[in-house]
Amino acid sequence: MFMVFAGVIVFLLFAAGVMAYQNCRLIAQQEAGDSAGRISSLMYSVYYQSFSYNEERPEAVPLFQFTVRPPAEGQRASGEIDKTIALCRVPAGSGEMALSDAQNWMLGSIRQSALRGERIIPASFKDKAAGKGEQELIFRLETAVKEETGHADHH
Repeated sequence: MFMVFAGVIVFLLFAAGVMAYQNCRLIAQQEAGDSAGRISSLMYSVYYQSFSYNEERPEAVPLFQFTVRPPAEGQRASGEIDKTIALCRVPAGSGEMALSDAQNWMLGSIRQSALRGERIIPASFKDKAAGKGEQELIFRLETAVKEETGHADHH
C-alpha cells in the first residue's frame, strides 16, 4: 500500500514539474513576443528640420510638420528664429515612439507653441501616410492646429 501511495506522490510531483516547466516556457515566449511587438511599433521620430513635399528619404518619411514663428519682432531681433518640428515615420524599431505616443507628443508641442503666442505654420504630407492610423494622426494634428490658432493655414 505504501509503495502505491509513494508512486502516486512521485507521479504527481513529476507532473507538476512538467507543467511548471511548460508554463515558464510559455511565459518566456509571450514576453519575447511582447517585447518584439513594442520594438517593431517604434516607427516614429521627431526631427527639428523642415521637409519639402518632393523630398524622398527612406530613413525618414515626413507625415506632418509645423513651423513656429516667435510672437513679436522684438524677440526675433534677440536671435530667436523660426523652428520646424517634423513627425516622421522611420524603419520599424529605429524610432523613439509608437503612433499614439507620437500623436500625444506633437499635440503637446502644438499646444505649448500656441500658449507662447507663437505663429504656427503647419504642413501635412497626406500622400505619404501608410494606412488609416497615419491618416487619422495627420487629421488630428491639422485639427489641433486649427483649434489652437483659430484659422486654417496648411497645404
